[in-house]
Amino acid sequence: MLDPIEGINASVALNMVGRKNLSVPLVGNLAYLEKNMGFWWCSALSLLLFGWVEFSVRFWSVVGGLGMSAASWFIVRRSNGERGANYAAVMTGTSLLTYASSQLASPHALYACCTAAALAGIVEGFRDKRFFLLLHVSSMLAFIVYGPVGAILPWLCLLLYSYVVDQDRLFLEALFYWRGLLATGLLGGGYLFFLYIENPAILALMRYNPPAAAFGSLSSKLTFLSAGFFPWLGFLPESLKSALPSNWNFILPNEKRNVLFLVWAAVFLFFGLFSGDAFLLAAPVPALMSLCASHLTQAVEKNDTGFFQRAMVVEILLFVPFLFVGIPWIYYLGATHMRNTLLSVIPWMGFCLLFLFAGWYYAKTRQPRKLMLHLSLVALLSLLPLAGVFDLLAESASVRDVGLHLRNDLGREDILVQYVMNRPSLYFYTAKESLLIRSPVIPGVMRQRALSDSFLNRLWENPNRVFMVVGRREEFLTPLPQEVYNLHETREMTVLSNRRD
Repeated sequence: MLDPIEGINASVALNMVGRKNLSVPLVGNLAYLEKNMGFWWCSALSLLLFGWVEFSVRFWSVVGGLGMSAASWFIVRRSNGERGANYAAVMTGTSLLTYASSQLASPHALYACCTAAALAGIVEGFRDKRFFLLLHVSSMLAFIVYGPVGAILPWLCLLLYSYVVDQDRLFLEALFYWRGLLATGLLGGGYLFFLYIENPAILALMRYNPPAAAFGSLSSKLTFLSAGFFPWLGFLPESLKSALPSNWNFILPNEKRNVLFLVWAAVFLFFGLFSGDAFLLAAPVPALMSLCASHLTQAVEKNDTGFFQRAMVVEILLFVPFLFVGIPWIYYLGATHMRNTLLSVIPWMGFCLLFLFAGWYYAKTRQPRKLMLHLSLVALLSLLPLAGVFDLLAESASVRDVGLHLRNDLGREDILVQYVMNRPSLYFYTAKESLLIRSPVIPGVMRQRALSDSFLNRLWENPNRVFMVVGRREEFLTPLPQEVYNLHETREMTVLSNRRD
């Protein structure tokens, strides 16, 4: 499930900087046609400013994760005050889906941040129409960063909400707000015109989406989704129940804001579940956490201890099987790339148990303010060991992401060589260059480099990180190092590295 091909995204941005070409996505010397142009431009900018390090490529993902929390804070601040805004920010930032997307070099965190800003524009636009400009700008930025769905889904949510609350004029007022239309024309029109002039193939790809089968069955996505709302999953059922209008035919004014959150979450959840991209499920997190924080704030102010006691019962019923059955079952199923994360998973599980104990204690002793204060602190602290889990997962998956992904896409029996940068504690990799050894020229691939077998031995002495993907039926004119040759004879495909650290 955690396969965002970080190395590919980093390689595209690195090529844009090195070749000073912002219109043609390349991995090494190979064309890579995707729709995430805005994300690659952002990554190229950070590489240009900060250099070729992990910080540069993951910088914008972290900005996206922080932006999701900031948007949740902004959405809740006016209606529920400073306390509710703080709850919303912490709950959004510590949810596993938010944290996972913000830790990986992929466009999902920025996309979710832009859509959350669009939601903030709608919420504030009810009070002041000038905030509809934020809706227009954010939806266009989501379009540039991820693709057409970034522009379509926020407006679809507003349209459905206007229909549900019987306020058709609301949608039209937001859509035809003249400052917003001007911003949409400048951003969206300028972006499309640039692609039309420089790389019209990207425009053709915008009409296609990956099949849902790319991420397995619906049940696996639901499992991924439910785990993604930890550690706050137990608070969601009570909040959703409280948010439902008493009468859908006559929605009260104080219920309309909750209906917006429900419609927004439903649309984005539906799209995420039936798309081929699991991390799109991060997009509804700010809306659901804002809704949850609003009801938590009201429960704290009313000293509604029953709300927290019911929520903690649900937390315990969900957490305990996940911690003591779910995680061991993942290891038992043979997820070998996760087994080396055990030393980071165990401290995280300790924080989860502390979360449960603190919540149970303060719910039992009827102290809701202390409950939320201490649970927020524990949730933030639990991110420290969790960061190690993601680094180790990326380390284990590097060979598959960098080598096998490209090789499978090519569908050839050539040797694919990838230069890769690997730092011991702060894991980072990217494809700096790709070389096809003893390969005929591939039509349509510009600036292809094809070298002789003798280059392999020289490459093996290179002090930089090198991965080599070698097919079983490949014949060599010059021998590989003996230990490499012995390993290669026993495999259908061999992925080799010249360093052990």
